[in-house]
Amino acid sequence: MKNFLSLYKKSIEDLVQLFFRRSENEGVSGIMIQHLIDTHFHLDYYKEHQKIYDGINERKQYTLCMTNSPGVYISCKRIYPETKYLKFALGFHPQDVSLKDADFYDFMQLVNTTNYVGEIGLDFSRQSYISRNKQCMYFEQIVRVCAEKDKLMSVHLRRAEEEAISILKKYRPRRCIIHWFNGNGEQLQQLVDIGCYFSLNSNMVTNEKNKEKLYLIPKTRVLIESDGPFTKIDGKKYTFNNLIKIYELVARYYNEPDIIKMVYANFRDILSK
Repeated sequence: MKNFLSLYKKSIEDLVQLFFRRSENEGVSGIMIQHLIDTHFHLDYYKEHQKIYDGINERKQYTLCMTNSPGVYISCKRIYPETKYLKFALGFHPQDVSLKDADFYDFMQLVNTTNYVGEIGLDFSRQSYISRNKQCMYFEQIVRVCAEKDKLMSVHLRRAEEEAISILKKYRPRRCIIHWFNGNGEQLQQLVDIGCYFSLNSNMVTNEKNKEKLYLIPKTRVLIESDGPFTKIDGKKYTFNNLIKIYELVARYYNEPDIIKMVYANFRDILSK
């Protein structure tokens, strides 16, 4: 078993090269202009997933596909081979009440088979979700192992920011992305101080109520996510060919003409930590 798991352990350089590979005659800026990055996408929620899988690879869009459970992660990996442009993350979603201790055991067994973990986190917005105590227990153990093994995490937080911040402060993971942040400015600043990155989507930068606090995120910590199919572009459900439109919205919000270069540099930075 140890020999099998060791096959999945990557050096820092190997991890970066999983996403970014260039020819001897091609500069970094050339790659950045050509390729977009989506750090949070749900391939398994689309009926036409085969078409989308093919389209992402044809467009050469670097995409991290989230899963919500170890079972979904295994199924996705069986159906679709990972490519240079598309990777699957191992998830344990706090809203999934079907998840039990046995599933968590599976998660901990599988975590060594991937460099990417998500969607994970805490969600106290409804009592019908996994109990708060269970959520905190699962999340702390996931953060601990991800910090120890330098896994890249995509973290869901909803009405549980203080609890999550306490856990993240304890373990200080180096590769933590906060997905669709909804907390307040003070909490955002604490997450920045911990070293977290933030993935922004179209809904976040067009919501007048919440978008002002996003200015508190340093540009060096900004990443792009679609969270497809849970976001909309031009009033319609997000599809993979609209990723550039999210970049345009975020560029307009930050008045940042080199948004593609900026996001590329930030993602390369978090992979290199």
